[in-house]
Amino acid sequence: MNIRLVILLIAFCVLFVTYIFYNIFKRKITLQYSLMWFSYCLIMIVLLLSSPILSSVTSFLGFEVTSNMIFFLGFVALLIVSFNITRFLSSQKEKIVILTQEVGIFKEELKKYNGKD
Repeated sequence: MNIRLVILLIAFCVLFVTYIFYNIFKRKITLQYSLMWFSYCLIMIVLLLSSPILSSVTSFLGFEVTSNMIFFLGFVALLIVSFNITRFLSSQKEKIVILTQEVGIFKEELKKYNGKD
């Protein structure tokens, strides 16, 4: 793989990790979800620095160019992240519905308790 592309991708990973830290300190993202992004960046840097291994894996999987495999793996990683976010949002929606129902029940019980109808 072209050395300029390797340097560019490593620089992107470093900038992205910096951006993740910034969001953690601003409390816009929790550490739990940031660990996944840290691991993706770490894996990408390790793969980029181990070019011979990456080239052999690329040819084994049938990709013509190593960068195509890296972008494909990135696409697969984003699909996994999107699915996990969808799963998380679905569970949060169910919790919100249950919480709304419980608040409604408590309001009705409070009205009965206070004698207001």
